[in-house]
Amino acid sequence: MKKLFILFLCCGAVLCFGQEHLDEKEQKLVKQEKKLAKEMFELRIKFLKEDPALKKLHAKILELHKELALKLDSKKQMRTLAAKLRKVKNSIAAIKEEKEE
Repeated sequence: MKKLFILFLCCGAVLCFGQEHLDEKEQKLVKQEKKLAKEMFELRIKFLKEDPALKKLHAKILELHKELALKLDSKKQMRTLAAKLRKVKNSIAAIKEEKEE
């Protein structure tokens, strides 16, 4: 029985200390991931500013996106949902305002 208890304690200790190591490693990787994502974003912006072909393509995409948004927003169901969303947002703002007073 004592041997089983000691074995259980040893396994628990290994898991606990192993988890700390994984947490540190995970934190390092998450930090690295964020740094790399930021670098990629900045590089994309740089390319869009410097490369005329990419700049032109980006402008076309933005124009198409704007056109799509206008067509989607013109649908009756979308307008109805947008109105409901505005009412909910206004209600939230009113409640926040009441809390602040």
